[in-house]
Amino acid sequence: MAEDDITQREIEALTRRLEAVEDRAEALQVQTGGNFAAVIEGQAALRREVRDGFTKVNARFDALEEKMDRNQAQIVELLTALVGKSPDAS
Repeated sequence: MAEDDITQREIEALTRRLEAVEDRAEALQVQTGGNFAAVIEGQAALRREVRDGFTKVNARFDALEEKMDRNQAQIVELLTALVGKSPDAS
């Protein structure tokens, strides 16, 4: 019977160790899963920020292009008005 007591205590000790390892593994899974979710959310936020930045930059380029078109049209009008005029006439 002494051997049965020793065997039983060893089984109980191994069971406790197994449960402790399972608890640590579960905690690591929760921790890792949380970190993974945070990384994914961070990437999504960064993508939104970059997309918004590109939208703003594109809008500024569009505005500059329109301004250049207006200025070029004004230059053409001024040059057209000057054609045929004497350089001395102001």
